[in-house]
Amino acid sequence: MYIWLVSPYHTGSHQAWAEGYAHHSRHDVTLLTMAGRFWKWRMQG
Repeated sequence: MYIWLVSPYHTGSHQAWAEGYAHHSRHDVTLLTMAGRFWKWRMQG
């Protein structure tokens, strides 16, 4: 199975979780990430 994991706030614990999931999953995981800044602006759209 191919999985695209979208991470709009890729830093700290979010980054650790996403990379850990991708590393330990038996599926083909592709990370689509954005830097861990401007999260309030992104949250509002």
